[in-house]
Amino acid sequence: MRCLPLLALPSLLCVACPAPSEICGQPTTLPTDADVADGRGAATRSDGSAFDEAGSWSTATLSITMGTLDIIATNDETGSSVAELIEAAAFPICVPMGARSETSGSANLLGDGFVTDADHTGGVAILGREGDTLLGRFAFELGNPAGDTLTFSDGAFRLPTR
Repeated sequence: MRCLPLLALPSLLCVACPAPSEICGQPTTLPTDADVADGRGAATRSDGSAFDEAGSWSTATLSITMGTLDIIATNDETGSSVAELIEAAAFPICVPMGARSETSGSANLLGDGFVTDADHTGGVAILGREGDTLLGRFAFELGNPAGDTLTFSDGAFRLPTR
């Protein structure tokens, strides 16, 4: 949620909102090199497999790709265009993950059949941009047709544009 100045006439008093400490279930602190290396995404997987993958992002489709994990983040929680919010530097941006809609994105672990949907949800927090590098954090649960679940937690990315 973004906060805009409030103008109270006749004094024209501006009220600033405090910066949130969390958005979309994620901390709003920018990921540093200690969290994840430049050009990579990293997270803890519930199956114990390592997740530290090279990645990139695209403004055309607002996809964030880290290895075989593909995140579509076209619109934020209000339905606003994430590409336009990034261009306007309107950070932080919350993209709920679940079944893809006008107010949520989706995640897909390609090749493994795990996806977010109405029952397997989470969030991606897009926190900033340094040049062409997009910075953010994520956590979500994915499910597959067999009924198995896989959770990504404490995720962070520092990804160049493609």
